[in-house]
Amino acid sequence: MKSEEIYNAWKEQKSQIEVSSAFSGRVMNQIYQYEQAKRKPLFDMQRLVDIISAHTLAKAGLVAAGAAMGLVRLMFMILVILSRGDING
Repeated sequence: MKSEEIYNAWKEQKSQIEVSSAFSGRVMNQIYQYEQAKRKPLFDMQRLVDIISAHTLAKAGLVAAGAAMGLVRLMFMILVILSRGDING
């Protein structure tokens, strides 16, 4: 019965733990911080739009890149049409 006595003593000692009055507030604060960190997306499109809208140079660069890609696509389509669909590197 020695092991049962040890177990009962341990149970009694375990139930005598005192918790501070601010414990529940700290736990709820950590849960709130965890939820806020979890909700933050890795790639925020709205933030990207705000950054681009604030910088004139970024807007001009995106327009220039779009125009260049459009020109490359147009040249590729003309090449495909004129070569009757066969592209021979």
